[in-house]
Amino acid sequence: MGGGQADTTTSAVRAAVDRARAVGYGAGSHEELNKLATELRGYIAQMLPVAQAQADHMWHGSREWHVLTSRLHGIATEAKRPLALGKLAAHAQVRLLALDCEWLSMRYGTDLPTADPTR
Repeated sequence: MGGGQADTTTSAVRAAVDRARAVGYGAGSHEELNKLATELRGYIAQMLPVAQAQADHMWHGSREWHVLTSRLHGIATEAKRPLALGKLAAHAQVRLLALDCEWLSMRYGTDLPTADPTR
């Protein structure tokens, strides 16, 4: 992997998703949530092109293509939003980013290296 680039392995993505799920609604400062959101956004940004490339190879009139491109557009849009200022909204946003990251990883994570084969 290139220097300065996030460790985008299936285990690294899984660890970030697990951390996001572990954050309770009363725990975590806005700064900690923002750091986790930034990490999740980085993984999303690295997996989206793989997913979009797969969508580009589908028949563009199919239901499957429409569903996939709609989902990918929604993920990309949400990943661009800044973290909400309210604590509950910020927690919800981080959890949604984690769900999107997990969804991408489950479908397109096979194209990522695996650091831990037991995960």
